[in-house]
Amino acid sequence: MGITVTTTAGTTALTTLTAVKDALQLTVDTYDALLERMIRAASDAISQYAGRVYARQDYVETLPGNDWPHLALTNTPIVGTPTILIDSEPVTDFVVQDADAGMLYREVGWVREAWVGWAVERYTLPSTEQHNVNVTYTAGYLLPGEDDRNLPYDVEEACIITVCAWHRKEQRGGGDVQSRKVGDLAITYADQTNAQGVVTAAGLPPDARALISRRVL
Repeated sequence: MGITVTTTAGTTALTTLTAVKDALQLTVDTYDALLERMIRAASDAISQYAGRVYARQDYVETLPGNDWPHLALTNTPIVGTPTILIDSEPVTDFVVQDADAGMLYREVGWVREAWVGWAVERYTLPSTEQHNVNVTYTAGYLLPGEDDRNLPYDVEEACIITVCAWHRKEQRGGGDVQSRKVGDLAITYADQTNAQGVVTAAGLPPDARALISRRVL
C-alpha cells in the first residue's frame, strides 16, 4: 500500500489565534507569535496522537485488489467521488458507502473484469502483484478560519485546551519545564509521565486527550 499527497493543505492548524486568545482572555498582541507556534505544535501533536491528518488534501492511494466488496481508504472523510483504476482500467460501478469511515463498496469486488464472448472473466493478479487498485481522492476537513469549516468542534477544543495549558505553564515561569526548543516549539513538561513512567502523548493535557481519544485510529 502506498499513499502520495498530490495537493497539500494550506494550513494544518486546528484552531485560530483569535479562539485561543478568547479562551485566555488576552486582548494584547504581546504573545501572538508564541501562541501561533504553540497552535502549530499542538495541532501536530494532536494529529500524531490521533494517527490521522485532519486537513483536507488530495491523495493518490494504491491498494491490493481482492474479491471483497468493501475497500477502505486511509484518509477520511472522503469528499466527493474518487477516481479509481484497476490495472490501469477505470471503474465506475462503486459507491462511497461511508465517507466518514473511508469505505467504498463495489458489488463485484475490487478485481478487474473483462467480457470474453458472452461471459464475464474476472482477473485476479498473483499475490506479489496485488497492489493494483489506484484511487485518486480528496479527504479531510476544512479547518477553523477556512470558509465552511467542518472540523469537529471537540477536535478544535482539544487544540485550544492544549495551547492554553502550555501558555499558562510558560507564564508561571516554566518551573516544571524539563526542556525547551526555540523555533517550531518543542516543550517537555515534568508531568508527561504516568505512574508507570510511560511518556504521555506529546505533552497533551488529559482533558485534550479525553476529547480526541474516541477518534484515535
